[in-house]
Amino acid sequence: MQPVTCNLKFVTKKSLMMKKYVTLLIILLSCKLLQSQNNIGTIEINQDYTATLNFSNNIEFVVIGNNPQVGISTDSTPVYRYYGIFKSGKTVVLRGKDPLSPQTSLTIKLENGVIYFGILKYGADTKIFYDFSGSGNHMQKDSIAEKATDQKVIIRNLKSVLALENEYVEGIEENLLEVVVSNIRNDDRYTYFKISIKNESGNDYVIDNTTFKYVEGKNKGLFKKGSKIEEREMIVYQTENKTIKANSTSDLGYVIPLFAVGTSTGVLKIQFIEKKGTRDPGIELKSKTMLKVKTI
Repeated sequence: MQPVTCNLKFVTKKSLMMKKYVTLLIILLSCKLLQSQNNIGTIEINQDYTATLNFSNNIEFVVIGNNPQVGISTDSTPVYRYYGIFKSGKTVVLRGKDPLSPQTSLTIKLENGVIYFGILKYGADTKIFYDFSGSGNHMQKDSIAEKATDQKVIIRNLKSVLALENEYVEGIEENLLEVVVSNIRNDDRYTYFKISIKNESGNDYVIDNTTFKYVEGKNKGLFKKGSKIEEREMIVYQTENKTIKANSTSDLGYVIPLFAVGTSTGVLKIQFIEKKGTRDPGIELKSKTMLKVKTI
């Protein structure tokens, strides 16, 4: 019987080639993974200023490191302690709820596998809109030119909404005032309102302040006794007319960041505060109404 032999040199070469292929594959996968990760830096938000993040693909999930869940809304949407998360399609809106909110991590994964990560904190150095839908995958830096261009677009779009024929959306009559939301429109960044106020009294109605506030309904189950969650929306731009003369009607225009509805039970409250008076009419727009808003 002859002894069994093998070509050790061939086996060694084959093994080395396999190792090289495996190493190359690991490197390629690592490069792909690194390319799909994007550091978005630090995002600051507070109770008055939200951050709207727009992406190129639908969002799969949003995770905030230190943001314990404190309840569940009536439509099974989680309610969180420090930061509110409102996600719809390619857009997510983040809100700061508590000045004592801790600085923590933020991770957003898109359905195409791209991951964005950064730091989220409560603070005053806020930026309203972040656009990650371009090819660069980097934060757009604020500049005087960008702000000027943005302002022109806002004014132009609001004028077009104010020029639309009135479509009754919601209204209220009280204290000889008839307040009607005549039109609402969205673009990719903002929500525009045309609000008509008819003053049937003999006194001028002078508006001191207008507020937009999102209010979630009370929770069911274990947290049914919890108080409603309120988030104030910042007014980006508004028309200058604040006085509705006696026995006259005026159209007012308001622009807020693109409004993403959080729950089916939530409402958007619009409140008008009279200067040196007590006529403070308020209108509530249900979530289902906001979901049907047309685009410009």
